[in-house]
Amino acid sequence: MPEGEKSTRAIEFWRWRYRDPKSGNIMRTMFQLTADEAGSFPEAKRIEGSMVLREAEPPDFQETIPQIGRLGSD
Repeated sequence: MPEGEKSTRAIEFWRWRYRDPKSGNIMRTMFQLTADEAGSFPEAKRIEGSMVLREAEPPDFQETIPQIGRLGSD
């Protein structure tokens, strides 16, 4: 890696299958989630073929978009 460049890391996002505690039915997440996010679903299992790799911003990333306030909040 050239000097001064920071590496970005890739994070795996998956759709997950889990058992709904109220109905007992097997459900699927609508969106891809990380393994940590899916930890809140009982018996969560990855759905094969649904993985998407996304690049994570480096920890020192500075937001360059100006902050937008609510209208009429002067």
